[in-house]
Amino acid sequence: MENRRVAPITPTLHYSKLILSTWLLIAAFFSLAGVLFAAAKTVTFAYNTPTLSGTLPIVVAQEFGFFAAEGLEVKTVFIRGGPTAMAALLGGGVDYTFVAGVAAVRAIAQNAPMLIVSGIQPYMDYTLIGSKGINGVNDLKGKVVGVTGPGGVAEFAAVEGLAKKGLVRDRDYKILYGVGNSPARAQALETGKIQASPFSFLERLELEKKGFTSLFDIGDVIPGFPFVVIVSSKQKIENDPDEIVSLLRAVNRGLDFLKANRDKVADAVIKKKHFGDPATVRKVINQFANQYSIAIDKQDIDALIAATRIEAEAKKLGGPDKFFTRQFLTKAAGQSR
Repeated sequence: MENRRVAPITPTLHYSKLILSTWLLIAAFFSLAGVLFAAAKTVTFAYNTPTLSGTLPIVVAQEFGFFAAEGLEVKTVFIRGGPTAMAALLGGGVDYTFVAGVAAVRAIAQNAPMLIVSGIQPYMDYTLIGSKGINGVNDLKGKVVGVTGPGGVAEFAAVEGLAKKGLVRDRDYKILYGVGNSPARAQALETGKIQASPFSFLERLELEKKGFTSLFDIGDVIPGFPFVVIVSSKQKIENDPDEIVSLLRAVNRGLDFLKANRDKVADAVIKKKHFGDPATVRKVINQFANQYSIAIDKQDIDALIAATRIEAEAKKLGGPDKFFTRQFLTKAAGQSR
């Protein structure tokens, strides 16, 4: 009988095992990716100022993956006006919102079921702009400073800022209420109805191009004021404390990244083409990169209560501790991933 040589089968088995292992790895990868995707929790974050300075902390945390690293998919929604944004929060339409600190404490004093859970912009974004012919603070003696209405943060900023510069309301100048929004106040400067008014950094850039004078940055003379804060409902605070910690940790990591990577952040923002020309984007980032902070404490709340003139109401509620909580900040600052 003729001997026949049997072909070896080891390589075929080897390649089969290799292919099987490869497919198993691919399947495991997509299975894990699916689990991670499914685990991403959607939260809604409202903002009421559609400017880069008003949204930059959220933009950075979204664009550079800090929310994703915490298992969060953060969707943003623009809601015009702080009171409307807080109404959406309390109605369950959003989970968190940026809001002016004075608006937040005023609402809480009126028994709105929410709390400040974090700071975000401890810098008063106002510059006092003078009309043409007003070249310094002393030129405002005997003149009129225009603001939107009584009891607002703009009035507080103007009066307290000028006091730091040595000018006293009613003795050295008058406050005029009802001048209107920023375009209306700029028009009032142009016509001579008023001789000064507070404007935001972006508004200042535009007004300086038109020949108006920047008298001084109010944030520089009233440092550390919690101009903008993050608030959430008491229901969210009671039912989902871990989510709040994750969100604040992501925001905080994003702020650290922003401070160390201004150019990289600017490049990413410029590519979005949502916030003006590249030069303006870079000016805003350089102005605010070191200003943002999630920190907030009792003294900050006291400052807000004083600015809002609700000391009596706050005392009846039980003091500043009834307006904010630091429990989430403490955990977010003490944990990392």
